[in-house]
Amino acid sequence: MSHDFRDEPAPRRAFLADMAKLAAAGIVTGWTPLYQVAAHARTAGETPPGFPADIQLYKQAFLNWSGEIAVQDVWTAAPRSADDVVATVNWARANGYRIRPRGYTHNWSPLTLDPGAGAANLVLLDTTKSLTAVSVDTSARPARVTAQTGVSLESLLATLEQVGLGVIAAPAPGDITLGGALAIDAHGTAVPAAGETLQPGHTYGSLSNLVVALTAVVFDPARQQYVLRRFERSDPEIGAFLAHIGRALVVEVTLTAGPNQRLRCQSYVDIPASELFAAPGTTGRTIASFLDGSGRVEAIWFPFTTKPWLKVWTPTPSKPFLSRAVTQPYNYPFSDSISQSISDLVKRIVIGGEGALTPLFGQTQLAITTAGLALTLSGDIWGWSRTVLQE
Repeated sequence: MSHDFRDEPAPRRAFLADMAKLAAAGIVTGWTPLYQVAAHARTAGETPPGFPADIQLYKQAFLNWSGEIAVQDVWTAAPRSADDVVATVNWARANGYRIRPRGYTHNWSPLTLDPGAGAANLVLLDTTKSLTAVSVDTSARPARVTAQTGVSLESLLATLEQVGLGVIAAPAPGDITLGGALAIDAHGTAVPAAGETLQPGHTYGSLSNLVVALTAVVFDPARQQYVLRRFERSDPEIGAFLAHIGRALVVEVTLTAGPNQRLRCQSYVDIPASELFAAPGTTGRTIASFLDGSGRVEAIWFPFTTKPWLKVWTPTPSKPFLSRAVTQPYNYPFSDSISQSISDLVKRIVIGGEGALTPLFGQTQLAITTAGLALTLSGDIWGWSRTVLQE
């Protein structure tokens, strides 16, 4: 008997549609465009006219981290300095090209490159190759860190850790640029816990709240060209750059930093969703109760399961007896890669058309998580903030 997927419940249809998009983008078939073709190579084709000769230019395929945006043969430049960035932007204005900064492509939305619009008259600027300088001023009160926007959050937080500094919250992936994180208002997870006192240099909310100054590429009407301009936090115009959603080019940022914290991260996989997500005021193990106690939580609810994976971070100066001390981030290896069993299920669902296996997909993910926490002793870990915030 044939099976009509239109008879499936709406969540399952939506899930299948999303998986089909991944297949179309090459995730299932394994298309991973990592090549570079130098501008002077015969196979590169006609180069953008008059592009600055002293700035590296090449063609490279663009693939975002989830595989949903894939475009081949995109002109990409690697500026070595902020002045190179300005020179490229002014060249683009004079020649009818668009410029978009490119980091580690860890985003779902087409802020950098819209596959529907194509890559004609577009040059990406790879900020990760050279725009990565970091300097820390521990004499300032509070301490400050000035960083170019191509630096990864992993590198930035590791540098702060070396001098006893950190942030209250940060996005879980370390392989995103500072510029990209600020552009999309990235935040991590932190609100004030009951009775918690905020220390100098720290802030809740998004990373953009830490910004005290930034340097951006802006148009100067008097000179009729783009220039670098520094904005202080007191400047009313800085607001447009603090979360610009990919429509500005910030090259350097100065942020405050506070004393580094030791955090304990506890995982729970035994709380029913009905209890965890109960209405405010409800007794029990609810999101509200965990926020009151710790101020830092994350819940991952796998499709077609009843018990989410809850992580709770609590400032804890001394190591609890049952916690495992960690000195490096990424302590959940079972969640950082696709297991063979998950890969096989995806292929059977998407390629084989076995939609009835969809609930098993989420259930298998939860089973892998539960087993992984036990096998890696990661259900209760403790360490400096970077080592437990970055996953």
